[in-house]
Amino acid sequence: MAKPAHKKKDGASSSSAALKPRNAAGKKKRGDSGKSKGFGEKNKGSKVAIAKSGHFQKKRSGGGDQSRTPQEKKRKLSFKKDEGVNEDAAKPSDIHKKFDKKKPVDRKAKKELLESRKRKRKPNFDIEKDVVSLWEKMRQRNIKAEDRSRIVSETLAKMKGKMVQMAMSHSCSRVLQSCVKHSQEAEKNEVFQELRPSFLDLCLNTYACHLALRMIDNAKKDQLQQLLSILHGNVVRLLRHPTGSAVVEHAYHAASGSQKQELVSEFFSPEFRLFRNITKGRIKEMLSDEPAAKRKTVLEHMTLSIQPILEKGIVDHSIIHRVLVEYLSIAPMVTTFFFFVHAYDDFVQSMVSNIVDQLSGPLLVRMLHTADGAKLGVLCVRHGSAKQRKKIIKALKGQVLKVARDDHGYAVLLSVIDVVDDTELVTKVIMSELATEIRELSVNKYGQRLILHLLAPNIPRYFPAELLKTLKSPVEFISSSKTTVDTSEKGDDECGDVNDGDDNTESARISKKDPFLRRTELLSKSGFAQKLVEACATNAGELLRSPLGKDVIYEVARGGVDGIMLKATPEGISSVHKAIADLAALPKDKKTEEEHVLEHYHASRTIRRLVLDSSCHKLDGSSESFAQMLWSLALQGRCTTWARGHSAKVVAAFRDSEDPAVRRVAKSEINSLVDSGVLEGRKAKATSADAAKK
Repeated sequence: MAKPAHKKKDGASSSSAALKPRNAAGKKKRGDSGKSKGFGEKNKGSKVAIAKSGHFQKKRSGGGDQSRTPQEKKRKLSFKKDEGVNEDAAKPSDIHKKFDKKKPVDRKAKKELLESRKRKRKPNFDIEKDVVSLWEKMRQRNIKAEDRSRIVSETLAKMKGKMVQMAMSHSCSRVLQSCVKHSQEAEKNEVFQELRPSFLDLCLNTYACHLALRMIDNAKKDQLQQLLSILHGNVVRLLRHPTGSAVVEHAYHAASGSQKQELVSEFFSPEFRLFRNITKGRIKEMLSDEPAAKRKTVLEHMTLSIQPILEKGIVDHSIIHRVLVEYLSIAPMVTTFFFFVHAYDDFVQSMVSNIVDQLSGPLLVRMLHTADGAKLGVLCVRHGSAKQRKKIIKALKGQVLKVARDDHGYAVLLSVIDVVDDTELVTKVIMSELATEIRELSVNKYGQRLILHLLAPNIPRYFPAELLKTLKSPVEFISSSKTTVDTSEKGDDECGDVNDGDDNTESARISKKDPFLRRTELLSKSGFAQKLVEACATNAGELLRSPLGKDVIYEVARGGVDGIMLKATPEGISSVHKAIADLAALPKDKKTEEEHVLEHYHASRTIRRLVLDSSCHKLDGSSESFAQMLWSLALQGRCTTWARGHSAKVVAAFRDSEDPAVRRVAKSEINSLVDSGVLEGRKAKATSADAAKK
C-alpha cells in the first residue's frame, strides 16, 4: 500500500485543500463549511434537514467544539497547523500563566493608604483615632476609678468643641456615652451645654440618638425642662421618625404629669404647637363645653397627625397610646356606635372607623403592654365589628400566654371572653393555648384572673375596681344630654352581659348570646374544664398554699358561680374534693418541711370557706358533699388534734356549715370541745367582742 503524500508542490496540505474549498479569488466561500453538499445555498435544504443533520446544535453547558465530531476536530487541528497557528500558545492556561502567582501585598502601605483617604474624607480622623484608643482603656472592668476618671477627662478634652460631630460617628458616639456615664458632675454639665443646641439633630441620627437618651437620663430638673422646650413644636414630626420617636418616648417617661400633657397636646391643634402653657388638662375636659364644630376640627387635625404614625407601624410607645385614647375620648362614634350618627357627619365617622380598623389587628397586639394600650384593646373588642374582632383574635394567635401574663394585656382576653359570640374561634385560638399551662396560670397574678373570670366573672373580691371599670367602659366619651337619651331609648330590646346587677346599657347591646351559655361553651368545647379539674386535683397542695392559686381551687371545688363547673364536669369536681380531703387526712408531722394544709395560713382559710359554702345537694345525685367527705376522712374523731391554731377555724366551720347532715354529725364532738374550753364557742366569742366594745 502506497504511503499518502503529505505535501504537494505548493506546500499546502492535501487534507486542508480538500476541506477548504475556495472561490476564484482564493477566499473561503461564505457559509460553506464543507460538511454537507449544497449547504449555504439559499434555495436548497431546509431547517428540518439542518436540524436532523445535527449541525449547529450547541449544548446548554457550552458551545463551539462540543458540537463537532472527532473527525471534524481533527480536520480543524490540521488546518490550524497549516496556517501557522501555535496551538500551544492559544491555551488559556498558558496565556494567563503569568497572572496565577500574585505579587506579595505590602499591608503596611495599604493601611497607610486607607488612613490617608479617611483623613481626607474625615477632618477629625486623628482625634477619633485617639479617643477610640483611650476608650478601649476606659471601658475595661478591672481599671481603677481614679485612672478611669483621668482617661475620661483626657478624652473629653480632646473632643471639646467637636462633640456634635463626634456624636454623629458610629464609634465616637459610644465613646461619648461612656464619658457621660463615668464623668464627674461638672464634666457632665459641660457636655450637656455643648450638645444642647444640637439636640434635635442628635434625635434624628442613628448613632447620636443613644447619646440623646443618655442626656435625658442624666438631666437635672431644669435641664430636662430645657430639653422638653427644644422638643416643643417638633413632637409630632419626631414621632414619625424611627429614631426620633424613641427619644420622645424616653422624654415622655421622664417628664412630670403636666409636662406629659404638654407633649401630648401638640396632636390636638396647631395652636398647641405654636404656644406654650395653654393646656388646661385632658382634651375631653377642654372640649366638654365646646360646640360640635370645634370637636370636629380637633378630630380632623388629630386624624391627620395619627394616620402617618399608624401607617409606619410606630405604635410601641406609650405616648402614642395616650394620644389614641385622647382621640377616641372626643370621638364617641366608634365603628358600631351608630346611635351617635347625628353628632358628626359621615366624613368624621369614616376617619374614626379607619383608625379603629387599623388598630384591630397585629398593631393592637404590640400596644397591649401599657395601661392605655390595654384600654384601646378592650375598646376595639367591645365596640368593633365581627370582622374586626376576628382580626384581633387571629392576631393573638401564638401570643395568648404572653398576653395572659402581662400586667395590662390580660384585660383584652377578659373582654374577648365577655363579648365575642363566636365561641368556636375563641376556643380554637385562645382557650386551646390557655389549656396548655393551667397550673402556671393559676399561680400567676394576672393569669389566674382569666380562669376566675370564666368561673366567677366580675366579682370585686377577685378583680380590682379599675379593671372592672375598664371592662365596662374603657374610654369615657364626651356626649351631650341628647345623646344619652337616644342611647337609653335604643337599648330596650337588646340583650347584653351580666354584670352582677350593674346597670350598663352600653354592654347590653354589644353581645347577643347569653353570658352563661357563652362561658359554658368555652369551658366545654375546648376541654378546658376537664384539664382545669385535673390540674387542681394533681396540684391541690400547691394551689391551696399559694396566695393566688387558692382562689382558683376554691372556685373549682365549689363549682363556680351558678354551678357552671358542676354542669361541665361533676366527676372532676368530686376528684378535687377527694384530693383536698386526702391532704387534710394526712397525719400531723412536725418533721416535714412542708406545713400541713390544715395549719397553713392560706390553705386553712380556703378549706374553711369550702366547708361553709358546701351545699347539701349532691353533685351527681349520689355522691356526698365536700363537708361530708372532709369530716369522714380527716376530722371525725380527731377534732381535738386540730382544735388549735389555724386549723381550729376549719373545725369551727362545721358548726356553721350549710350541710345539715354534717352539722348534725359534728355537733356532739364540737360541743364537747367548746365545753372543755379547747374550742371557743360562738356565744363566748360574741360576748368577748361586746365586752371589748364596752
